[in-house]
Amino acid sequence: MKSIQNLLSAFLTTGVLATAVGWHPTAQAQATAQKAAAPPSTPPAGLSKPCPVKGENWRGKAFYEILFMNREANGGGIGNYYNSLGNSFDISNEVVDARFRSLQAESLKKEYGSDGVFFNGPRRFVANGFTAVSYNDCTKRAINTIPLYLYGTFEVPSFNEFVAGPPVAYKVLVSKRTNTFIFKAGEQVNELITPEGAVYTMFSLSLKADPTNTIENLPNLGKRLTLPTGWRYRTRTLERDMILSSSYDANPPNTIVLDQFEGNYQHNPGAR
Repeated sequence: MKSIQNLLSAFLTTGVLATAVGWHPTAQAQATAQKAAAPPSTPPAGLSKPCPVKGENWRGKAFYEILFMNREANGGGIGNYYNSLGNSFDISNEVVDARFRSLQAESLKKEYGSDGVFFNGPRRFVANGFTAVSYNDCTKRAINTIPLYLYGTFEVPSFNEFVAGPPVAYKVLVSKRTNTFIFKAGEQVNELITPEGAVYTMFSLSLKADPTNTIENLPNLGKRLTLPTGWRYRTRTLERDMILSSSYDANPPNTIVLDQFEGNYQHNPGAR
């Protein structure tokens, strides 16, 4: 059985982008073909028909994500996520934010046949650019006029806990994906450092819990965070371009951390 990484190698050396996080998986799901229709009742881990997506000058741009979850017999969850990253809008961010916030989980569950729906966002991209891989030949799905790509499949240990609320802040979580984020020289980056010294660099922020948590307010973020014992927050200005990447089949797997406002930070093994 070919891995997802092998499926993508003909398209990009780097790819799949997902702000949605997969918590520590309970088991490796069987890779199967992904259909272009609505999410099936049991979403497969394997995704087919990959195609590249790329974005430049994306710092501060809006994007949105919807996670379609299905319950597993052991209480865990598995689902596909749809993300607008790579799509620009010809209307204001405020209008699209409002449309995203008006979405109803119950109606989407019925329409797409999932057991639960989680809305991740509105979000703002923090990196300057990215490369990514979408599936289904980059077929776009419009939900309340918001165009979304299918970017991946994820698993969570508890369906109920994940659908009911956001993941726990300042907890290291597994995100199985392949991606590349590009940060330009001279840019200020925001980072969390674990008690063990691992560095996590922010690549997106959320306006879900706090609509004022915009990219313009990032210089003051450190004053607003309430960090657990042993955690540190820092900002630094890049002297050269920085590439932050991960691989779907990495061992150990790629990990992320969320702050209390659901800002998303990816492990940065090259930082100290």
